[in-house]
Amino acid sequence: MPPGAARRLAWSLIGLMVALALGFVVLNILDDPRIGLGNPVLVGLGLGFSLIIPALGLLVALRRPDNPIGWMFLGLGLWFQVQSFGSEYALRAFVVAPGSLPAAAFVAWFEPWLGQVVTWAVLPLLILLFPTGRLPSRRWRPVAWVIMVAAAVEGLVYMVRPVELMDGHQGLYHQFALLPNPTGLASLAGLVNVATSLLNVYLLLAVLTSAAGLLWRFRRAGSEEREQLKWFLYVIALLCLDVVAGIPVGAVIHSHWVGDVQWALGAYAVAFGLPVATTIAILKYRLYDIDLVINRSVVFGAMGAFITTVYVAIVVVLGGLLGGGSRPNLALSILATAIIAVAFQPVRERVQRLANRLVYGNRATPYELLSQFSHRVAGTYSTEDVLPRMARVLGEGTGASRADVWVRLGDGIAPAASWPSGDGPAPSRIAVTGQLLPPVPGISRIVPIRRQGELLGALSINKRPGEQLTPIEEKLLADLEAQAGLVLQSVRLTAELRARLTEISQQAGDLRASRQRIVAAQDAERRRIERNIHDGAQQNLVALAVKLRLAASLAKRDPERARVSLKALETESDQALETLRELAG
Repeated sequence: MPPGAARRLAWSLIGLMVALALGFVVLNILDDPRIGLGNPVLVGLGLGFSLIIPALGLLVALRRPDNPIGWMFLGLGLWFQVQSFGSEYALRAFVVAPGSLPAAAFVAWFEPWLGQVVTWAVLPLLILLFPTGRLPSRRWRPVAWVIMVAAAVEGLVYMVRPVELMDGHQGLYHQFALLPNPTGLASLAGLVNVATSLLNVYLLLAVLTSAAGLLWRFRRAGSEEREQLKWFLYVIALLCLDVVAGIPVGAVIHSHWVGDVQWALGAYAVAFGLPVATTIAILKYRLYDIDLVINRSVVFGAMGAFITTVYVAIVVVLGGLLGGGSRPNLALSILATAIIAVAFQPVRERVQRLANRLVYGNRATPYELLSQFSHRVAGTYSTEDVLPRMARVLGEGTGASRADVWVRLGDGIAPAASWPSGDGPAPSRIAVTGQLLPPVPGISRIVPIRRQGELLGALSINKRPGEQLTPIEEKLLADLEAQAGLVLQSVRLTAELRARLTEISQQAGDLRASRQRIVAAQDAERRRIERNIHDGAQQNLVALAVKLRLAASLAKRDPERARVSLKALETESDQALETLRELAG
């Protein structure tokens, strides 16, 4: 069914139910108060079938029109309104004001067998199809067909029963027998009674079989679907216990109140237990992904109630106290509008927080956290702050018990930030091959972070036992992954720049040390040369100069000795030259 047609059909059913409910209220007010609805058990059932079940059915049908669960809840609500209006209509037509309403006989005849068909068709199928709207497997198709055929036969049997239509138990108000069944066949009374007994037993077995199908689905379901089924299964178990236990108890204790108590418990299980169990699955375990719809509905409904209350309190109540009568008071209307305008935003924020707490628990909505993180990333941030903040957003937005941000380092990825910080040892480094992320044991979910096809890191979370990611949390994880690619790339570039700066600083330090070593070596060499010149060549030259002066003085007195001395000086001069060459080399 197209979404537009489904939406129109759902709202049309709600409109029909509202019209029937208003008709019931009008007829009930017109009837004798002694005949009116005074039984608190019936009042409670009316509340459940008139408000809770239709509202839940509308919510599911609008969100998941392809799932029959929502339409079944709407069908239950419509059946109750038809039965309530029909009983009150027939009551007025035959008891309070006989002959005052048209088609009263048809209404009184139509209501009982319709209730049998709806009760024995919708209830077992609702149990069998919850929560996916599909049978547990193809092997359950015969069970579904048998349920529908048996319910139709049950309705047909009720159509031909030779009984009075308002016999004290079929009518809503426990009236006396007043109208014989126009389609009843007295000749088939015995056969009808036997068929009714057999069908009741058979349909009781159908309910128990549907409950067995629900249990079979529960045993084969994953952890998320199990959590969604758990509360619903509890209610069905109590309903089956009520039905099964009522048979031997009624056989032992022959009293009408046993049947009344059994009927009331079963009716309340359907009117309140099933909607409450479904609501728990929707709110706590995100069944049908309609938590956002609930959030907005709560906000819009509360704000509408606020505006109406303020306007009525000021314009109507205060106007009446001031003696304005029925005349409109423009000043009070302006005052009410001004108060609403001033208080609207603060009240809306408070209501929004309450709605968020109802839907998401004691944490911010996933997209509030994502918005805060995006705003933070758009500004100036440090790498020491952004990764822990990302881990916190991931953990708080998904309700995880632990969240980790992994960064690729060489041929592996390692956790760079965790939330909550210091909560146990960090996961070990994981080796990666190419751009593929291997499975990681002990982690509920890990998603790779890529940028232009390059693996930069990963995001991982650990959910508490029995919890699974909801579609909204999956969307948050995907959006955070998209932002994390840019963040991790920036973090990696920053880390690479820091590493390059560290390398350059180290090289500069090495150059300074090398220069210092060169200068020191030059100084040492200079001092060595100075020392060698002073101790070697200089001494040789000084000695050579002294000996030359001696040879010059000998040349005048003893030429032969002077010649020998000069010969020795020649050798010494060669040695001095050799020493100078060594110093120069």
